[in-house]
Amino acid sequence: MGAAPEPLRVWQAVVPAGWIDYNGHLTEGYYGVAFGAASDEVLIHLGFDKAYREQHGTFYTVEAHIRFLLEVHEGFQISTDSYILGADQKRFHIHHDLMVDDDPTPVATQEAMLLHVAHAAAGDTPRAAPMVEPVLGNALALAERHATFPLPDHVGRGVRILR
Repeated sequence: MGAAPEPLRVWQAVVPAGWIDYNGHLTEGYYGVAFGAASDEVLIHLGFDKAYREQHGTFYTVEAHIRFLLEVHEGFQISTDSYILGADQKRFHIHHDLMVDDDPTPVATQEAMLLHVAHAAAGDTPRAAPMVEPVLGNALALAERHATFPLPDHVGRGVRILR
């Protein structure tokens, strides 16, 4: 088997003071903000822009799971390594590793399912609909390129049950 595929590295930020909680590290909600911004940058990379949104629809995150692994502090340079774990005409499964500086150990991970949604007529409920080009082709191609990414053991598991 060949080398693992390269992740997308399309999002980065410096942790601002406003993201820090009373424990002195990144507060829970801002992990979601960071991962949401990373997903948006992946979408842009796939060709999802204002014109696409106006003509074809948008994406909803319909499920997400975050694992908090190590503390993140104010001023840290954070970025994401992102993989498309799978895609079909209406959705894609994405995985992000949140990284600090050049350390190869993730400080957090997020796994999410994004659903393509068509515009609804006035009064109607938005509905899932197939993606169109260029987003569809780019998502399928990236999923194929990332198909050899070794799946981490936490993918697809969710929160553990204590009963």
